[in-house]
Amino acid sequence: MGLLDLPSPILTQIDRWLDQVPPLAKLVLWAALGAILSMEIYRLLSPQRRIGQIKAALERTRNHVSRFDGEFAEAWPHIRRMLALALRRVFIVLPATLLASLPVLVFIIWLDGNYGGTFPPAGEPVSVAVPGAFEGRWIDRGDGAPPRAEVVDPAGEPVLDVLLTTPIAVVHKRRWWNMLVGNPAGYLPDEAPVERIDIALPRQEFLPVGPSWLRGWEATFFAALVLFALVFKSVRRIE
Repeated sequence: MGLLDLPSPILTQIDRWLDQVPPLAKLVLWAALGAILSMEIYRLLSPQRRIGQIKAALERTRNHVSRFDGEFAEAWPHIRRMLALALRRVFIVLPATLLASLPVLVFIIWLDGNYGGTFPPAGEPVSVAVPGAFEGRWIDRGDGAPPRAEVVDPAGEPVLDVLLTTPIAVVHKRRWWNMLVGNPAGYLPDEAPVERIDIALPRQEFLPVGPSWLRGWEATFFAALVLFALVFKSVRRIE
């Protein structure tokens, strides 16, 4: 597990408590929780009064520039002030914005592992891609044992066998970024002859209509996330 995976067991337990809730509704609930947490963290950590002052000054300057009817040289100081205020507003909210994005980032990582890929029915072929001259094979005997991805050399001899207990589409050697985000499927050994294995697992679908990219968890979650964030921002009067 990486640092951003540490809350995952808690999220998984909560998700199990909601087993009676339809999966699509659970995605909306997770989006609502992520939006509320992020916006509340932003409100607490950002200088709301100072942001409001800068916003008001920026609006006054913008109105003055829009009504100005003189030479450009005379308008330039006002334009420069408008740009300076806009940049100041960006810099003053940046730290709080970055910290407020952490809950959503944690949710995205957890959701992709739990609502992303899925194992196909036993006996259904799955493409396994490996780099170089090696060949990948999908093995699922349908006897209740977890499926495996096997890598063979050009002579057909097995050189690597990866047991998959989690439906993750990519298994690779451990990298530095896995300190932040781990791979639930584990990692290839350092001495493995290939760097990664790509498995074409089917994706879970939560909407019955639309293109494939719209049916996964991403479209529903992000649409609900934006909606709840805007509503909560308005209700809490967050600058």
